[in-house]
Amino acid sequence: MSDRSVLPATDLPMSRFSEVAPAPPDLEAGTDAPRGDSEAHDRRSSWLFVSDIPESELSNATGGFEIRVEELLQVVKDRSLEALNQYNGVEGLSSLLKSELGKGIEWGDDEIQQRTEAFGSNTYPSKNGNPLWSLIWKATKFPPNVVILLTAVISLLLRINGKAIHDGCYVEACAILTIVTYILVTAITEYKQTRQIEKYSEEKRNVRQEIIRGGRRESVYTNDIVVGDIVPLKNGFQVPADGVLFVANSLKIDEEELTGSHLIVQKDHLHDPFLLSGSKVIEGIGIMLVTSVGINTEWGKKMEKKHETDEENPLTKENSFHVNVNRISIIVSCLVIMLSSVACIVQLCRYFYGWTKKPDGTPLYMPGSTTFDEAMQFVIKSMSFGMETIIVAVPVGLSIAVVLNLAHTTGEMMTDNALVQKLSACKKMGHVTTILCHKTGILTSNEMSVVDVWAGGIRAEDMDNVSQLSSILKEIIIEGIARNTNGSVVSETGVTEPKVYGSPTEQAILSWGIKLGMKFDEARLGSPVLHVIPFNPKKKYGGVALRVGTGHHVHWKGSAKVILNSCKWYMDGDNNRIAIDEQKQEMERIIKDMCKRGMRCAALAYQSYELGSLPTTEDEHYALPQDLVLLAIIGIKDPFRRGTKNAIQLCNSGGVKVRMVTEDDVLTAQAIAKECGILENFDGLDTMTGAQFRVLSDSERKQNAPNILVLAQASPKDSLLFVEALRKSGHVVAATGMGIHDTMTLRAADVSIAMGIGGTAVAKENADIIILDDDFDTIVKVIQLCRSLYTTILRYVLFRLTVSVSAVAITVVEVVFYDAFPLNAVQLLLLNLMVDIFGALALAYKPLARNIMQKPPVDRSDPLITKTMRFKLVTQVIYLVLLLAFIHSDSILKLDHGQTSDTEKVKNTLIFNCLVFCLVFNEFEIRNGDQTLIEVLKDNMFFLTITATIIVQIILVEFLGIFNSSVRLDWEKWLFSVLVGFLNQVATRFPLEVYPYCPN
Repeated sequence: MSDRSVLPATDLPMSRFSEVAPAPPDLEAGTDAPRGDSEAHDRRSSWLFVSDIPESELSNATGGFEIRVEELLQVVKDRSLEALNQYNGVEGLSSLLKSELGKGIEWGDDEIQQRTEAFGSNTYPSKNGNPLWSLIWKATKFPPNVVILLTAVISLLLRINGKAIHDGCYVEACAILTIVTYILVTAITEYKQTRQIEKYSEEKRNVRQEIIRGGRRESVYTNDIVVGDIVPLKNGFQVPADGVLFVANSLKIDEEELTGSHLIVQKDHLHDPFLLSGSKVIEGIGIMLVTSVGINTEWGKKMEKKHETDEENPLTKENSFHVNVNRISIIVSCLVIMLSSVACIVQLCRYFYGWTKKPDGTPLYMPGSTTFDEAMQFVIKSMSFGMETIIVAVPVGLSIAVVLNLAHTTGEMMTDNALVQKLSACKKMGHVTTILCHKTGILTSNEMSVVDVWAGGIRAEDMDNVSQLSSILKEIIIEGIARNTNGSVVSETGVTEPKVYGSPTEQAILSWGIKLGMKFDEARLGSPVLHVIPFNPKKKYGGVALRVGTGHHVHWKGSAKVILNSCKWYMDGDNNRIAIDEQKQEMERIIKDMCKRGMRCAALAYQSYELGSLPTTEDEHYALPQDLVLLAIIGIKDPFRRGTKNAIQLCNSGGVKVRMVTEDDVLTAQAIAKECGILENFDGLDTMTGAQFRVLSDSERKQNAPNILVLAQASPKDSLLFVEALRKSGHVVAATGMGIHDTMTLRAADVSIAMGIGGTAVAKENADIIILDDDFDTIVKVIQLCRSLYTTILRYVLFRLTVSVSAVAITVVEVVFYDAFPLNAVQLLLLNLMVDIFGALALAYKPLARNIMQKPPVDRSDPLITKTMRFKLVTQVIYLVLLLAFIHSDSILKLDHGQTSDTEKVKNTLIFNCLVFCLVFNEFEIRNGDQTLIEVLKDNMFFLTITATIIVQIILVEFLGIFNSSVRLDWEKWLFSVLVGFLNQVATRFPLEVYPYCPN
């Protein structure tokens, strides 16, 4: 170090200077009075305050304020500087609104209530959802419901016409009552779900926003913002209300959703200070005075208009489950109508050809002797039976089962802190193979703290030991921390520890400044801000120019690597400026070490100028000088959320790859990914930077994307390219997002997930699912619930179709081959009700299977009815048809076919009983696919529904035979029915599994 240059700290390198006009007194960045660049102050001829305005010119208004709502609205709506100047600018408006630009309004419930009554609240009208009657009408128009209602009415008219209204007309009445019940249940469920989603949809817009009240920065919900509040804005925020700027530094606003223009608008407090609620901050920082809130804003008027015209039902909108199941219902309904028609036609042909016999063996129809009325009675009876078969076999329960299961699953998700906005995401989430998530706030808790520091040539991991730093170095560092920040520190009377506000990174650095002995308010006095260089996420630095005594200090803060590359000097413990050349490698090693330990590395540096010698051009303002003095390198740690590592391991076991996107350095990203289980090693093959990925061709990105687990130093554009490449390579991607820059990525993903706490309103508006607690573990729970929902619907579809098709197939076979009706309409109706009530309860409400995440996701190209399900269905139908032939075999059960009506009733009752026990054991077979028998029996809902089914069947057969035309059975036939049901389970269990996720 013999050749190093040692100079006093005050003799810092000078640049080519130009005179800067003095700023108005006591004008500080962030929370005080109007601020801008020095040229802006030069152009401003004078500062006007409300005290200079004659009282005769002030408007009279209600609520104790001297300006009316209409006048405030007109100022922003016209965007007229002339109108604003009539009130002496933003300073005049703030005075009329009894708000100070530096301090805001005073805290207090009375103050807030007074402003809310005078100017309204920052809430929007509730969405006008579909009324209940419209949902009832919509459910009534569902084709299977229409078919059953028409068929029931026609069948009833036929009975009346045939003078047979006394013969079982309650079947049609029960069918109509059942359909009406289905319609009401469907409509009421959708209505309740719609209202619940609307309730939480209002909450999603209510995000946290920093405001200034009583001179302090506080975080409140946007709904609590009132007229007169002072709102700081920065990159990535959404403007929460209409207002007027009085501080603007490189502020660029996107007003596309309000104006339709794709242009980014440059805002400043001199030429265009007007801001509209709902617009987005693309770049820069600013501070605004709120002039209109809620429905009085342009965004509020747009939302009101949207709500009046939006009649979409969130329970069925883009709901692929609903669409697929409805399609299946319609197809099966057509099949049922066709088979019932075949049975009816065959029976009529048999009758008119004389093949239908009386008990004595003579033909039932004989030309010339059979009267027209007798023939018509048989025709009406046959047609009525065919229509009754249609009534009870059409699977109307499929649609309502989907609605109920979706409502149940979304309710479970709400319990687990997940709000589903688009129900189509429930199906897609079950197919997800990749989760693309950001590190900060999702994998980590977003509660940062400084855990390692290099300053003054000393590395101190113990943050409480700062005594080795010189007083002058401490003073300069504290000056940079206190002034080059968007955060604040508030010391409450009687409270030992001050309260720190700002972004998590700002809070960490401010907290470290407090440990250095920083008195925040004192540090901000005596050094007025001349210019602010907003933090630029792309360049990764920001700065502030201060007037200090007879000179200027420009403090810079940003990425450690970026700042270090621009430093020629550093300050040692003796307040000397030391050439950095010999120490640069050591500093790079320190940064590398911090990164390897999973820290985010920031650096503080500064440069001094003589009075009036600050750069004047915009390029000079925003360019990072190459001769800075390094003050400190800071290692900031963001701890993982509890359970993150286990959740990622669970995803990996379930065939879901977790990929991390972060702006952090490669080494930091790799260390964090290794710690949380995303990476297994540091070979670098599964890590890439955004810049490297960006320059690849489309085909190269498609080829490389599946191998990348960590995308470091990535911009929002890189995230978008990553999602597109993964989707092109065949992955089903769920992407997380928080800020407005993530919206394109969210829209490109198969499933978009926004964070409820740290996420902006824009991100939530573009998300399919909102994670209310920002926890990655909640995302995994959503995947589990969606997979469970998928299998539950498959279970019920298979179960319901088996019963419908089997019942119709048995009827057709019996009519064609045995010239008889094995099941009367009442028995078919009872079967239908058992399936739709007990069966749905037994299969729908079940706990998550323990191995739901031990299988890969189902491919999204797979149909809802798989080959396995078709095999099961066909096997079941064949088994039941063979059972029918077996029962009709006279030599086995000793029941002579066609001899007596009692014998026929015994056979028909036995067939009915066997079908019910096949249904019971089929439920066991389906539920036992992913649970042991003991686990199934421990499920209270399943046990109760199975028990209820058996008890109801015993009552129907043994005590209510007159109601369903059945007779009592002896214990042998009951045992035979149970054995048939058990063999039915065995017949359909092998060789294929029931549905995905279930082992053989």
